[in-house]
Amino acid sequence: NEFASLQCAYRRSLSGSYELAIITGVSGTGKSTMANRLGDFITANGGLFLSGKFDQMMQQLQPFSAVASAFNNYCDTLARDEESDHVNFFTSKLRTALGSDLYHLIQVIPNLSQIISENSIDLPPNRRDSVDAQQRLQYLFCEFVEVISSCSAGPVTLFMDDVQWADYASISLIGQLLKTSRSMQDGKRVFFLGTCRDDEMGSDHLFWNMVDAVSSFGFTTNVVKLHCMDRDTVTQVLSNLLHLSPRLVGSLSDIVYHKTKGNPLFVSRMLLSLNREGLMHFNLTRYRWEWDEEKIQSRKLPDDVAMFFVHSINTLPIDVKIALVTLSCFGASTECEVIEAIDDDLCLNLIDPLNIAIEEGLLNKLDGRYCFCHDRIQEAAYSMIEAATQLNLGGPSAVQDAEQYSQIADFNLIAGKRAMEMSDFSLAFSFFDHGITFLRKKHWQDQYELSLELFNLAAKCALAIKDLTSLTMLCDEVSRNARNVEDVLNCSFISMSALTHSRISEAVEYGLHVLSSQLGVYIPKSPSREDTLQLIMQTQSRLSGISEETLFSYHILTDYKKIMVLKFLTKLESSLQQVNPALLPFVTCKIVELTIEHGLSQMSAIGFAYFGSMIAELGDIRGGYRYTKLARTLLEENHCNEIAGEVLLQSIEILSYVEPLQTTNEHRIRGQSIAMAAGDVYWACMNKLMIPCTLMWSGANLSEVKEAFINARRMISSTEKFLESRMPSWHLLSGHAVHAFIGGLVSFRIYRETRDPLWSQRGEQFKQRIKTWKDQGSLWNFEHKYFLLDAEQSYSTGNFELARVSYENAILFARQHKFIHEEALAYELAANFYFNTGNKSDAVKCFMGAHGKYLEWGAVAKAQPIYAYTQANKAKNYQQIRLIAARFFFIGALLLEYKLKNY
Repeated sequence: NEFASLQCAYRRSLSGSYELAIITGVSGTGKSTMANRLGDFITANGGLFLSGKFDQMMQQLQPFSAVASAFNNYCDTLARDEESDHVNFFTSKLRTALGSDLYHLIQVIPNLSQIISENSIDLPPNRRDSVDAQQRLQYLFCEFVEVISSCSAGPVTLFMDDVQWADYASISLIGQLLKTSRSMQDGKRVFFLGTCRDDEMGSDHLFWNMVDAVSSFGFTTNVVKLHCMDRDTVTQVLSNLLHLSPRLVGSLSDIVYHKTKGNPLFVSRMLLSLNREGLMHFNLTRYRWEWDEEKIQSRKLPDDVAMFFVHSINTLPIDVKIALVTLSCFGASTECEVIEAIDDDLCLNLIDPLNIAIEEGLLNKLDGRYCFCHDRIQEAAYSMIEAATQLNLGGPSAVQDAEQYSQIADFNLIAGKRAMEMSDFSLAFSFFDHGITFLRKKHWQDQYELSLELFNLAAKCALAIKDLTSLTMLCDEVSRNARNVEDVLNCSFISMSALTHSRISEAVEYGLHVLSSQLGVYIPKSPSREDTLQLIMQTQSRLSGISEETLFSYHILTDYKKIMVLKFLTKLESSLQQVNPALLPFVTCKIVELTIEHGLSQMSAIGFAYFGSMIAELGDIRGGYRYTKLARTLLEENHCNEIAGEVLLQSIEILSYVEPLQTTNEHRIRGQSIAMAAGDVYWACMNKLMIPCTLMWSGANLSEVKEAFINARRMISSTEKFLESRMPSWHLLSGHAVHAFIGGLVSFRIYRETRDPLWSQRGEQFKQRIKTWKDQGSLWNFEHKYFLLDAEQSYSTGNFELARVSYENAILFARQHKFIHEEALAYELAANFYFNTGNKSDAVKCFMGAHGKYLEWGAVAKAQPIYAYTQANKAKNYQQIRLIAARFFFIGALLLEYKLKNY
């Protein structure tokens, strides 16, 4: 029944359902066996079965290693058939999808280099250029799985064994793989299968939290629990195994069940032990198995399977025990070449003892690897290592030689840095904290550089894991003992970053204080509008005299204090937007000024992107376009992927005023992709969110718009870091054009109804904005909008001939420029004009045009009342015509909102 339920879950996933399956039970109940049996079923039916195993000893040291091993084995299989068309197709798609980012994937999936040579990849210029390495690897793994899925005839199943030992990074990756699989092309699915010892996991385990999270995305969780065998089942097993009737094995069954509690692994190992000790043997004379019940009954066994294995290993020769303990330090399995190298280089006798362990049924030797037959055997061997030899667990008291204190602190520093490279900040903090405990009393005097680096990095990790108490203590310690201002700046920046999570006003005050008191940079606290405009104009004037070639020839900024100034300024950008937007121009202009005076840095691109947005918002579209284009070029020249998502989003907002709106989404998709590849989730989500908005505004079919919004919602919902702070207003600069267009139409409509001159003035203001963008920016995006506003204004003021010409131009240019939704709107408003001025025949023609374009756009509900109008017109039902015409005006629903807001 249990196996059948797993098969059913898999079949449902093939039919379009989102499914995952989890096999639970205590150790030794056959979870892995059942999972691999399902794998045989999946493979036999054309599916792809990838499997990995979490290792208790290795996960904290190597995040992602278990999941990566599943794909590593897959790549090894492909490498054996490297000349096939399938492999060539796979590698081609992988190169297209990931490009130079394949380098990062090869670091965790080594066998990938067997099918794609690392030498053939254009290496990323800055190999550590990422906001969050874990997020980057999550993205790369998701892209990798999508390529595997698209190249596989059948669905992909990912099986992970022993998830009770999974690390946070791997669990997050599995959750992300499942969530993103919902948007895979061709309706492909990722079916996840996991096994776990539920008796060793609390309800708040990270894995169960992940399962709950993906359930909200529509995934059905199928839990199959395997129990220990009852007495009758043990009897039946012994009967089948010994080829004796249940009656004859009943007494032996009672003993075995009593000692093993029916645990299948324990039962099998006990029977092997009894046979090895001669307590159970095959009688060749009687041709049947026999046993000594009294001796078996009196034989003392440990209470659980773990202690049983410890007992079993202790009965082996000393050299076999040493070999097993050594092997256990490498995890559940180890390449034979590694053990052979240790055997030769260290003159240890490992090979022969390990062969004895194989004969004893404790190890297997498969595909060039030594593998423990069960993880309980590995655990038993590892538990025999004395804890005192593990220095961090033993602490400073475990060190006998005083000179080793600094060495061990340095080892922890190195280990912590490696953990940070994978963004495992919890593990990294543990290493740095241990390193600090090994520092002696006068370490700030005797080991200043080591102490400063340990405390700084520990503070950075404390920020990442939100341990603000430890962060405060660490930063205070650095502040008390730093020898100069430069040495305290890093902790000051970390302290400011911590405040931005919950106390933004304090973060701004603190950042401004550090800038003025420690770095000599002053930002006015209450600037006037005149001062702000003057500063922007002065900065623009300075830039106007610098060519792009001159700017790009500037040297790279290396002055540490100036770099820290820029870091504080860029951190202030997002915080000031929420508490004091009036200061933003001063921060942005200061970034540009420092770039001009001292050289280029990563933050320079951010400064130019925001400066371009400000210039554009003040009305100089072409000037803003120039500076955001500079920002994009700086980004490319300096390979600043860490900030690419933010810079591209800002730049594309201005791009939408100059280039055809329909072409801008390719840049947004690139911005999302680069940001995700750099682990910058926030800006990846921002770019992703703007994709469906741009589709909507550019007239894409509504079904495509809907799907894009669904995909964006899925991505954002799966990202905890998104929307932690309010979105800066100029991020949605492209939305201003939509607001101005609709605002103008609404204003002229209200003016016609109320004759209130205020609405006519507002309509004229909106129209002039559109005209400015048309003249300075893009005719393609704004020409038809301008003519439609001009038509509505002329209609409102009684200039019907000019209105007719402008409606015709609006329809013509909307069609030529591929804005199908606004072509439909122009038809509809023209029809409304003709209807109300008595030209019924032209009204019907325009209504028919609107009906066809709304249907083409996908707005079926909008098209229906228009069709009803045309039918009523044919029947000459003029009362119904008036009722329908009053209902379906496109922007009528917005009137109340605008009146209430007094827009």
